[in-house]
Amino acid sequence: MQQKKPDTSDSSAHGPATFDPGARVRKRFEYRLVQNKGRRVSTPHFTILVSTRAPSQTAPGGAPIDPPRSRLGVTVTKKVGNAVARNRVKRVLREVFRRNQSVFSAMNDYVFIAKDGAPELGYQEVLAEVRAVAHALAAERGSGPQSARRSHR
Repeated sequence: MQQKKPDTSDSSAHGPATFDPGARVRKRFEYRLVQNKGRRVSTPHFTILVSTRAPSQTAPGGAPIDPPRSRLGVTVTKKVGNAVARNRVKRVLREVFRRNQSVFSAMNDYVFIAKDGAPELGYQEVLAEVRAVAHALAAERGSGPQSARRSHR
């Protein structure tokens, strides 16, 4: 019987090696909160909803929502492609989110809605779109009172 070799890869350079459930927007009411209270930003391949979460925010039943950190939700409809294409989009987005936590502001929920063309993107292209959005949001936050306004497109 062969023994399993220990993992010698350095996953600490890119964040945790797993995408745990606490880093996900999982329930319908959480998606609805982001949709109703969040800021909408469009890129060529994604619509991104960003919502700041209050530290004491609780679920309707009174249970506290996860600890202070950014969370990711992904929506990929059948219009984008078949199951293989949809799952690839989700995998790439989760990996970008997991490995680049410094790009995502803490205490924000991010919901990515994939558009046509998203399945053809690789890791670097998705990362470039995410960084552009993060840069635009950071610039907007620093611009004063207009940063509180919600985009209506």
